[in-house]
Amino acid sequence: MPVNFVIDAYRFGSIVINGVEYNSDVIITSNNIISDWWRKESHLVTKEDLDMIDWGKVNSVFIGNGETSQMKVAKETIELLERRHIPFIIMRTPIAVREYNRFAHGNKLGIFHITC
Repeated sequence: MPVNFVIDAYRFGSIVINGVEYNSDVIITSNNIISDWWRKESHLVTKEDLDMIDWGKVNSVFIGNGETSQMKVAKETIELLERRHIPFIIMRTPIAVREYNRFAHGNKLGIFHITC
């Protein structure tokens, strides 16, 4: 059963989820928070960076690509989501946080770059 994770606050370099502050990029799955998430390439999200995700349990994806949109999403990652017919957004982190919180509960995935 999915946990109802809520992002309480976001500011450059910090994200608070269900009352716990994280100071590094995070992935929020339907039942877990993966903190200290690092990518193979600093500002690029590849399929390999998301190997830990059970895509069969994901019905939407919210990608916060940083305060100034510095993190990019590889074409292969976008193609993976499209092949699986998973709706997704890629937006500046402050906007993606707001949209993540607005979306109905369920098996949503949040990927948040919390700096640049």
